[in-house]
Amino acid sequence: MIVDMLPFFLYFVASMTTGVHVCILLALAAHGAPSNPLELVSLLGSLCLLIAAYVSLFKPYAAARLALIACLAIWCFYGPAVAKSVRTKFGKQSSVLSGQLRITHPEVSWAQATMPFVCSEPK
Repeated sequence: MIVDMLPFFLYFVASMTTGVHVCILLALAAHGAPSNPLELVSLLGSLCLLIAAYVSLFKPYAAARLALIACLAIWCFYGPAVAKSVRTKFGKQSSVLSGQLRITHPEVSWAQATMPFVCSEPK
């Protein structure tokens, strides 16, 4: 009995996790954060995975096919996001500065340019 319920729990937990995450991202878009059209595809995939969780109680093979299609839709958003984060983490990052700090105003001393808030007192 527990083994028969395993696909239901896997589909249900995966659909709720990805669905809540994408809903939060879409809610942040209402406040001005950039949105991605693939978020809507992923949300539709999460809904299909939730439907697959219900169908898995009665027709496990049909639910497995629906879950495969739903997971592909979900990974349309998560695949490029993971690839971009890995590329950013392991890619070479160049510095904006060319190695030296250039001071254009002679009245600004080196200590003021490097540590502007060390000597300042709160008012």
